[in-house]
Amino acid sequence: MNISILGHAAFAIYNVNLDGAYRESSLPIGPMLLQLALNPAGMNISNVDDMDELAKKYRCNFYALGQYHYADGREYYAIERYLGCRKAPDSGNDVIYIQGQSDDDAPPHLVMWDMGYGGLEIAEPEIYESVLWASEAAMPDKAQFAQIADRCFLCLDADVLRRAGAMISRQISWERTVTELVEQLQINSDIAYLMQARYILLFFAEDGAVYINNTGDEPQIQLILTHGGCEGSLREQIQGDFDNLFTIAILNLVAITAQRKGGFNTLFEPQIISGIVQTAEGVMMAGFSFGDKEKGISLTINRENKDWPAFDVPLFHNAARNTFDVDSNWTIANNVADSTALFSVAANYVVKGAEVIDGLPQLSFGALTTIDRWEIEAYQDIRNLIISYAHSEESKPLSIAVFGAPGSGKSFGVTQIAQNIMPGRIEKLEFNVSQFTSAADLGNTFQKVRDAIVTGKLPLVFFDEFDSERDGTALGWIKSFLMPMQDGKFKDESGEHPLGRCILIFAGGTAPTFEDFVMCSPNFKGIKGPDFISRLRGTIDVLGPNPASSGDNNYILRRALLLRSICERKLDMKQDAPINAGIIRAMLLVPEYKHGARSMEAIFNMSRITNGVWEPSSLPSRAQLSLHVDADEFMRLMLHTESVLELTRS
Repeated sequence: MNISILGHAAFAIYNVNLDGAYRESSLPIGPMLLQLALNPAGMNISNVDDMDELAKKYRCNFYALGQYHYADGREYYAIERYLGCRKAPDSGNDVIYIQGQSDDDAPPHLVMWDMGYGGLEIAEPEIYESVLWASEAAMPDKAQFAQIADRCFLCLDADVLRRAGAMISRQISWERTVTELVEQLQINSDIAYLMQARYILLFFAEDGAVYINNTGDEPQIQLILTHGGCEGSLREQIQGDFDNLFTIAILNLVAITAQRKGGFNTLFEPQIISGIVQTAEGVMMAGFSFGDKEKGISLTINRENKDWPAFDVPLFHNAARNTFDVDSNWTIANNVADSTALFSVAANYVVKGAEVIDGLPQLSFGALTTIDRWEIEAYQDIRNLIISYAHSEESKPLSIAVFGAPGSGKSFGVTQIAQNIMPGRIEKLEFNVSQFTSAADLGNTFQKVRDAIVTGKLPLVFFDEFDSERDGTALGWIKSFLMPMQDGKFKDESGEHPLGRCILIFAGGTAPTFEDFVMCSPNFKGIKGPDFISRLRGTIDVLGPNPASSGDNNYILRRALLLRSICERKLDMKQDAPINAGIIRAMLLVPEYKHGARSMEAIFNMSRITNGVWEPSSLPSRAQLSLHVDADEFMRLMLHTESVLELTRS
């Protein structure tokens, strides 16, 4: 294939201390690395000294490498800090054009690699059958882009769009990120011209990519995830940094294209896009390595490609705006299809664990795992609030309200998030407001919070049933929290005191949702309800194991996550979960748990499990079951005779 390359010429210079000896090594980046990969002889480099000598002619970015360890104990090198840049001695060397070569009369194709240094111009755009325009630094020049857009495969890092003014969230949920991306690409004048491209591939770190096909009457959009974690989650698992992950992914894309007919004008299958994204992950999981003096620095790829699922983004035509919009209620978990398929995923998860939901959007903190979009978004909002508070100098408390049905696990999720963000720094304190009898009880409570602060801890303070009555007045206690929330002070019998830094969690006992809380009193304004809300920095509605509505099928998955968590804490789970298939069916499909998650755990705790296996004979009596579920329906569901594999195929 006849591929020419136009882009910015640059080298990365890495230095490192290896056993007390200083080592420095050069590596071309961007188009020069691409040339080296496609045609090593074309750069006339035979050893490290040739590479170092060539680097002197071009722009160089300098980095110091550090030695780190992966979770499995393997050593690797990664960037410890950026040291600065040296411009090319001759400004004419900033841009490089490498003429493609072919043994036949193959039509020319172009790779346009923009590193953000300016000065790029395609001399004869009309001669190229297709163009790959790649950048992790800059938006395409509008005038030049217009000349090749109809045959262009555009590859950008998503942060390029954000820096250009696109309002695209990160680390909230994949559904929200994609919804905002699709909207911005159509209504934001600073980036809307990109939709002229034939194909668009947008990288969201190493965790996912959005592939847009604009060849039809309406765009076809797919989201490809690697493991299902949020954007940036893979990078958070390692120390150090890498400057070349986007470059490596593009190299892989070009190498694949070189083996195909049609150049960059051809449609790429989701598994190919997935493999391209995984290439960058593979480099990050291997790190830099150093050979002998002749070989210098090298990069290896440590990965085995996995065919991650591609999720079609549901679009509808918005006639009022003449745009194609994403359904605001879209949830990727529902792409699993109907409730039968959901049961298959849920039952398999109980038996096999996390590998079953690998690739689905998910949020995991400690023992908390959820794949429900709305819970992910709510918990991510809370996570971001806690992170911001932990790194701030704010002296007043951070106030968050949590709502959910009894037994839904209101305190559990927030606790897991806080303890994982700040391990060892959190001290959890719990108080039930319904048991308070006077203002003195509240004062004593805040004194205990201050005691924890003095020890250097950050108190995570749960006020359970904060919405209880006081002297017959609905929500009568909330006005007593206004001063601590707003001013960081509280009063007791001895006077007024500063409270200090802490996180106040108000867990509702009478209202299952924030909306219900606002509507629960006809005198909401009179009891200072709006003042209380104005002091909150976040709210979350915890769904729990029961259906939230008639259209909520994801409750089956929530139950599976909870059931697996219970079993992991109490059974030997070195291999598949030792649970009878009928019990799994009943636990996942019983219509209602009367006391939410507490009922699920109670059924397990009341079971007399022998030899580490949960069997029907282990279950509590019908009378005991009736305390927590419809016992007759539970037994009917359990007495199906299919094996687990048969259950998950049905």
